[in-house]
Amino acid sequence: MNDQIDKQSGIVSRIIDGSVTINSIAELETLLKAFPNNPWLHRVFADLLKRDKLFYAAADEYGTAAKLFIEADMTLQAIVSKIFEWRILKPSDHEGKAFYLSLREGRYKNTGVQNFIIKMKYPEMIAFMSELVPRHFPAGSMRKRFGDEENNLYFVVSGTLEKTIYHRFKKGGRVQKKSSKELVKNDFFGDIYPFEEEKVSQSTIETLTRVEFAKISKLRLMTICRKYPNVKLLVNGLYKTRSESAEEEFSWTVRRTVRHQLPTQVNIKIFKDKLCKAPLYFSGFTENISLGGASIVLGANYKTGHFDTLAGKNVKLQIYLPIEFVSLSILGTIVWSKEVPLEGKTTSIVGIQFKGMTDADRRLLQGYNCGSESEQNLIWSLWDSLMEKQRLILDDKGSNKRRA
Repeated sequence: MNDQIDKQSGIVSRIIDGSVTINSIAELETLLKAFPNNPWLHRVFADLLKRDKLFYAAADEYGTAAKLFIEADMTLQAIVSKIFEWRILKPSDHEGKAFYLSLREGRYKNTGVQNFIIKMKYPEMIAFMSELVPRHFPAGSMRKRFGDEENNLYFVVSGTLEKTIYHRFKKGGRVQKKSSKELVKNDFFGDIYPFEEEKVSQSTIETLTRVEFAKISKLRLMTICRKYPNVKLLVNGLYKTRSESAEEEFSWTVRRTVRHQLPTQVNIKIFKDKLCKAPLYFSGFTENISLGGASIVLGANYKTGHFDTLAGKNVKLQIYLPIEFVSLSILGTIVWSKEVPLEGKTTSIVGIQFKGMTDADRRLLQGYNCGSESEQNLIWSLWDSLMEKQRLILDDKGSNKRRA
């Protein structure tokens, strides 16, 4: 049973993140026979049917996906599937109200976006859905730059984005430190509230995998709020929830920002599977690390071969913490990968989600992430010393070759 679940997760994740593309209706029908209750597969199948102009069949699949998303506690994803269905077949008032009631009766985790949606009244939700615009973007697409005018509110339907934020540690100080976080499904971004304030982006946002989000413009949302004051209250609550969460994490974020981005040596083993006949081994250093996962930069000369097939693979990491002089052994899954220029060459970065960690390793990693400023400075000194030693070794080797 576990093997089947892992197989399903691997296939679906690769289809959703765009690393695997299926253009055959017959192939997707075969997958759906094996996994009939997976809403993502029904959604992908509906998109494929619509592409081939099989509109009524596509509408049925969008409806099935919406139903399964509700059962899986995925409110936003159900909303987007219904938008696509209703673009093909305009719903009756009875059908619209039935969908609304099914959303309200679902099981929810009380996240900010879920509360925002399900607390709308029926005419408010219909007005909101009519203005939402779903869009897809490939990995490596810059969706927002620092200084851009904030004109839209975005809800992440699927995929992973990287949000790079600029923090000022001292009030009135000129020095800014950079930190980053990942945005995943059911997150939102776009600093458009309060409406009367004109704002520019304080971050950059780039897609790490294939991403779908649903956006609504500030002007259209303001129009809805003028007609339905309750929606404005819900918008206020949506941003308030994010602000409260940010306040709770602020001191943690400020203390961990430098540590979060400290370069930490890592060895990685990719387990063998049907596509990888033997385990792969490589090393690198962390770009970001937390209790949930890590972004790992491989060496500039490292070649992955079939790099786009890494997503979904299970791995084992050996992480070396310089301040504790110990190593951690952690199991995880590669959830995204990208290639970037480094020192005039192309290198690879992988995002790994942790899924197996002992209590002892968790305590060590937690302590590492939130150590004191003096500890952080010590680690940077250790890292700089290591880099300097490596440069000296390379210089010596170069001198010896020239003398020879």
